[in-house]
Formats: sequence, structure tokens, C-alpha cells
Amino acid sequence: MPGKAFLVLVGSFSTYISSLKFTVSPPSLTLVTQTASGGAPSWLLQSPFNASIVYATDELPDGSLNSLVINKPSGNLTHIDTISTQGQYPTHIGAVLDGNTLGVANYYGSSEFVVSLKKDHLHFAGSEQLVAFNGSGPMPQQLSSHPHQVIKNGDETVVVDLGSDKIWRTSLNRAGKWVVRDSISQKAGSGPRHAVITGGMIYTLCELSNNLTQHTLPALGSGKPKLVTTQSITPPGTPANLSTPLAAAELLYADDPVPLLYASNRNDPHPKGDAITVFKLQPKLQPVAYVRTGLNYLRGVAFLGPQKEYVIAAGMLGGGIKVFKRVPAAQGYLSEVAHLPNGTVVQPSSFVWVDWN
Repeated sequence: MPGKAFLVLVGSFSTYISSLKFTVSPPSLTLVTQTASGGAPSWLLQSPFNASIVYATDELPDGSLNSLVINKPSGNLTHIDTISTQGQYPTHIGAVLDGNTLGVANYYGSSEFVVSLKKDHLHFAGSEQLVAFNGSGPMPQQLSSHPHQVIKNGDETVVVDLGSDKIWRTSLNRAGKWVVRDSISQKAGSGPRHAVITGGMIYTLCELSNNLTQHTLPALGSGKPKLVTTQSITPPGTPANLSTPLAAAELLYADDPVPLLYASNRNDPHPKGDAITVFKLQPKLQPVAYVRTGLNYLRGVAFLGPQKEYVIAAGMLGGGIKVFKRVPAAQGYLSEVAHLPNGTVVQPSSFVWVDWN
């Protein structure tokens, strides 16, 4: 694809969102511009209706949610609207129901903030609700509920809660209010962070135990989820009893050419950096590769391209930002094709993309 290019937006723990250009052939990754965006725009979400509309968190003590518009010729962003998330340090945004509603995980607010969008998908409608969660775990990071991700699952919303070791299942009641209907318990101290729902299963990446769990996910009211298996994502040969344990971060799913999950590790002292652990799902969940990235504290990982042809990954504490092409198993699953040097973007943490052309 000579000349084919993507505009990649990078969320971060700085005060700006960075715009990168990834050119497919010959492969290159360059910084185009940076747009100020409140404080700590750590998570970005693209509108399911308009790829030029982006929502960004401000992961601060007074959390907020922003809407922005992409100007593709320049890569700049225009800020449109802001609303408080009514909680502290929002970590994730999910589009729920028909996509006209956003759910935000307030990590230190022990809550999910839910807000409707106006018809233009740029302005917040003002009909907000806060769904509170309770619970704690045995680890120091689990003194209270810490929602970390919001996922659409049909008409229900699934909230992954690192602090309580639970996956909360919520839906609207007859009065139009979000209520907790059920939960899935994870092992005490495991710290569920992110999850993927596919094929009647929920795969949950647990940050504190560095494990991946698989549960059945029946429709609400039709049965209880059951644990199928638990798999470590830790690369073989990793020293035991590290002073800073490995901590799982991101989980991605692709079904072409075969169903695969990509799980990122953090804090690995290996000289070749943190690894992405690749899992096959059939005939059973099991790791098939550990791809060293040369990145340190691998937090932000996302697919790039309409067919998920590429994986873009960032070392929040070193190594820069890299693009890997998804390749066949015989070629190692992921092959590095482009690299943005360390320090170009400060503490990168999330990505969204649009076609440049």
C-alpha cells in the first residue's frame, strides 16, 4: 500500500494529546503535532458514529470527560465540551447501549459515571448517573473498589473492578436507572484490570496476579458464569520474587486468521523489555508466544488499521512507541516495522487512529 498512512492519536499522562503519522510503505512513524488537553488525557475513545470525534479522560483528582474533533489535514484537535465524571482519576471510557451513552470508570471514585450524548455526539446531554461499587481485596492496591474498564455487552454494561476482585454486570431498570444485576468473582488479590467478551466467554486480564482467566458469560438471569481456566501471562524464565512484580495491562482480541488474544506485561527486567503474550483460544486457551518489545512499562497497546493489521505499543517509562505488523505464527506473530524514539511523547498510555488519506 504505497502512500497509505494513518493519523494516530496518543493519550498520555502529560497535558497534551499527540498526533503521529504512521506510513505503511516504506514504514515510518513520526510526530506531527501536539494539542493541549486538560490534565492527564490518559484514555482516548473514538466515537462509533464518527471517526473524527474523540473522547478523552482527565485522569486527575477532579476527573473530567472531554469531547474533541480531529482536523485530519493538520492533526490538531479542537476541544468541544467537558463534563465532570463526579469521581477521582477516571481510567477508561466505554461506549454502551447504542453508542449514544458513555460509561467512565472512576478508579478512585469507586464508581461508573454514565452520561448520554446529544445528537451531534459532541456535546454531553446532562442526564448523568453515578453507579457506586463496594468491595476491597487483600492487596495494598485494593483498599476499596477501583473500577478500571467499562465494556458494552448488548444492553448490559460490564465493569472490571481491580479493587474488589469482581466483574460487575449492570443494566437499566424500569425507571431508566443503571443497577448492579450480578457479578463475577475473581481470585482474591488478582486485581482484574481489562477484559474481552467474545463467543459467550469473558477473558479477564488480572493486573496483580499477572494471569488471564476465562469464564462462561451466560445472559443475565440465565445462569451463573463458570471459571473455565486460568493462565499465566508471565514469560518463561522470569525471575521469581521480583522487587517490582510483573503487572498485566492491556488485552486485545483479533479473530483473523484465527482467534488470538494479546496480553501485555509490565515491569519486566529483561534486557529486551516487556513482552506481549499471545494466546490462542481454540481448542483451548493457551499461550503460544512471548514477543519481546524493547519497551519499558508496556501500558498502552492497540490495534491499528481496518483489519487490525498492526499493533501499536508504548513504553510509558522507556523505549518509545513502536508499530508491529501482525504476521503468521511461523514468523513470530508480531514483527516490528516502525519506531518513534523515547521521549518524543511523554508517558504515552492509549491510542486511537483514523485514515490519513
